[in-house]
Amino acid sequence: MNFSIYLKDELAEKLQRIVKSEQKSRNNLIVEAIERLIEEREASTWGEEVLNWQGCPDFELSSNDDLTPPKESIF
Repeated sequence: MNFSIYLKDELAEKLQRIVKSEQKSRNNLIVEAIERLIEEREASTWGEEVLNWQGCPDFELSSNDDLTPPKESIF
């Protein structure tokens, strides 16, 4: 798929410096950046297993009656 984007002059100049230093095409670097962005975003989302988790039906919470209160307030 082909499409056009607008880059601010400062960003375009920085990109051009990377193009020269890494000897890669501008298109290649832009594709690489988009791939990294997508991987980062996908890695930061919860999987379906987590989103659909309904808890553990056999798990019981105990009371806090047997816990010792703190010796002093942390506030």
